[in-house]
Amino acid sequence: MSLGDLMNQLADEIEPRALPSAGDIRSTGDRLRQRSRRRVAAAAAAAALVAVAATLAIARPDTPTPAPTGPIDGWRVTRTVEVPGSGSIFYGDRSLWVVDNDDQGTDADGVPTGDLYQIDPESGEVLDRLPGAVGGWPSVGAGAVWLSTPSLEALTRVDLDSHEISRVPTSTPERHPNGTAVAGGYLWVSHPESGDLVQLDPKTYQPLQRIHLGDIDKGTAPRSIVTDGDDVWASDDNGLVTRVDGRTGARISRLQLPMRQPLLDVLDTSRHILYAHELRSNVLIEIDLDQEGRTWQGRELTVTRSVDGMLAGALIAGDSLWVATLNPDELLRIDPETFEVTGHVPLPGINHESNVPLAIATADNRLWLRIEDKVLELESDR
Repeated sequence: MSLGDLMNQLADEIEPRALPSAGDIRSTGDRLRQRSRRRVAAAAAAAALVAVAATLAIARPDTPTPAPTGPIDGWRVTRTVEVPGSGSIFYGDRSLWVVDNDDQGTDADGVPTGDLYQIDPESGEVLDRLPGAVGGWPSVGAGAVWLSTPSLEALTRVDLDSHEISRVPTSTPERHPNGTAVAGGYLWVSHPESGDLVQLDPKTYQPLQRIHLGDIDKGTAPRSIVTDGDDVWASDDNGLVTRVDGRTGARISRLQLPMRQPLLDVLDTSRHILYAHELRSNVLIEIDLDQEGRTWQGRELTVTRSVDGMLAGALIAGDSLWVATLNPDELLRIDPETFEVTGHVPLPGINHESNVPLAIATADNRLWLRIEDKVLELESDR
C-alpha cells in the first residue's frame, strides 16, 4: 500500500476518539509528562513552525517547475490523533503543541474560546488542554510558548512548567502583534501597524528597545520574522529582509529579494540557508545567510505545475526540505543540495477550494500534518 493510500485510510477510516475533559486530560498528562521527562531528560528544547495562508496565487512563468516524481520512499504514517478544529502546530520542549482557534470565537468577556493541546510525541496521548491559549505565529523559548492573539491585541504566554496562561500587551496603544522570536536571551515581537520590531525582557515583559523598520502603508513594516537563536530576520512587503543582532539590536545586514510580501519559512542552520516564499505564490527561494551585498543571488523553485497553485509552508526534517502545497494538495520532499523535488504524496482531508487550513511541524525524523480535526504523524523508517 502506498503512502498516499495509508494517509487516506488513516484520515478517513480511523475510528474517532472523543476527547476527555480538560481536568481529566491534565490528571493523565501530569503522569505522562513526568514519564516523558525522565525518558528524555537530557534532550534540548527545540521549536519549529509553519504559518499557513489559504488563498490562491499565480505562479511565475520564468522559474522551472518540478518534474513528475514518485511517492516518498522511507516515510510512513504512524499515527492519527483526533484534535478538534484547525490552527497552528509546532514542536517545543519535547512536546507537540496543536492550536484549535475555534474559528476565532470569543466568549461574552472577549476571551478566546479555542484551546491549545499539548501532545506527547512518543505515545500520541494528549497531556494537557489549555482553554483560551490560542493565536498564530507561535514560537517556543525563554521558558514559554508565545502566541500572537489578534482578538486580544496581545501575546498569549504559556509557561512551560506550570502551564499558567498570561496576556502580554506589547505596544501602547495596544496593537496586535504579528509574530515572535526568542533570540539572544530576549523576546522579539513584530508589529506591522507601528512598523516596529520590539525587544522585550521575557520575564518582566518590559520593552527594552524599538527598531522602526518602516510604515505599513509604504510596505516597509515588518511582516514575517524568524531566528536561529542568535539573530533575527524580518521581512517587509517590499521584499527587504533586515537582519538584527538578537542581543544588542544592531542591524547586521539588509537584503533585497526579487518578490513582494515574502514570508520567511524556515532556517537550515547546518547549510546557512533561509527559505522563503511570496505570499499567495508557489515559488520557493533560497537565501544564503553568508551572502554579501544587498542584492539577492540564489536558486528558486516553482513547487506546483498548476498556475493556481500555492505554497502553504516549508520546513526541514531529516536530511530533506519538506513543502506543503495547495492545488494540488500535496506534500513534497526536496533535496536541499540539488534543490529538486524528489518525492510527493497527496494530502488527504485538504480541499484548497474550501480554504481548509493546513499546517506542518517537525522534530528529529518526524513530520506532523495538521488538517481539520486531525493530526497525522509521519516517521522515517531509515
